[in-house]
Amino acid sequence: MLLVATPIVFANGLDTVPDKPVYYERTAKGLTRFFYDDRYFLADKDCQFKAIERVGQYDFQQQVFTGEFTDFNYLGRAILKGNYRNGRKEGEFSAYHPNGQLKWVVSYVQDIPQGLRTYYYPDGKPLLEVEYREGGTFIRSFWDQRGRKQVSEGKGKYEFAVEADGYNEFGYVRYIRKGRVVDGRPHGIWGIEYLFADGKKANAGYERYQYGVFQDGYEQFKEESFYDGPRYGVLPADFYVRADAMIGKGCTIDEYSGFTVYLSKHLEEWFDGEVDELPDPVKIEFTVAVKKSGEPGKIEMTGTFPRKRYADLLLEAIGWVNFWFPSFADGDYIDDNLTVSVEAFPDAAERKLRFFDVTIRREKGI
Repeated sequence: MLLVATPIVFANGLDTVPDKPVYYERTAKGLTRFFYDDRYFLADKDCQFKAIERVGQYDFQQQVFTGEFTDFNYLGRAILKGNYRNGRKEGEFSAYHPNGQLKWVVSYVQDIPQGLRTYYYPDGKPLLEVEYREGGTFIRSFWDQRGRKQVSEGKGKYEFAVEADGYNEFGYVRYIRKGRVVDGRPHGIWGIEYLFADGKKANAGYERYQYGVFQDGYEQFKEESFYDGPRYGVLPADFYVRADAMIGKGCTIDEYSGFTVYLSKHLEEWFDGEVDELPDPVKIEFTVAVKKSGEPGKIEMTGTFPRKRYADLLLEAIGWVNFWFPSFADGDYIDDNLTVSVEAFPDAAERKLRFFDVTIRREKGI
């Protein structure tokens, strides 16, 4: 489904609702323990994808964090410490590697990062210095993994692998950004490489900058290769800022991975520019046979657009999805039938179709 705020449920007391996800529970001394996955989406306390627990004060009336908090990983080790004042980040925030070494430190004033933010490698050596000042964010210093300083006083060569956020159809887990830094900003052509879980790399395109101002971009893996807005970050990903939004996910591989969000976007992009007459809202439902390898087979539509042209476009779009997460049962992946439902709604202002509330049900496995 599309990411929407899911009602929070107490884990103890009379407020517990059966069969509803439990995203937090009260603890001692007026503190609350929240449960997140590794991308800071709320996760049920018993979900296999739960990876982070936040312990701190939360104002349920105002629906904001207040005071000091600490985030712990699944081993119970602190990975982030900080402070809120009236729901806004305030003061020093410190993140830690799993081995306990400082990962980065930055100061906030009313939710806005200030001054210098310093990143460190897991062995404690410096990695990156980013400066927040009037006019934006500037790369001040950068050291490679061998300890060589490649960017000094905002000038030099930069190369960093940014962690991917959510599902992508190409299967990369990180993307490498490399290019020249001038006056603390990207300048010239900045390459993009996809990095896969097995360590393999693939050239994916580039983005071009003029003293930090994006000019254009090119993606090698997509049909619409050229684009006019930045798509790939340069600095390390900050998933923790998502915690304040209190967005919940269901405990399924399809939601945890971001596959349901990807499917919504894929359908919207497929219909973009193809809608000459907006249809009424419609619930779409279909079944797809998926092998244990993730390869899709036969597709059977049980609910679609009444207009044949749109129904044909929808079937074509589904057919272009060449991987589905396979079902799992009895310790192994299995062949299974997946039933997918999605709501299609006309966006009159944009003259587009929106697809949301994607759900995937499995006949045999999980």
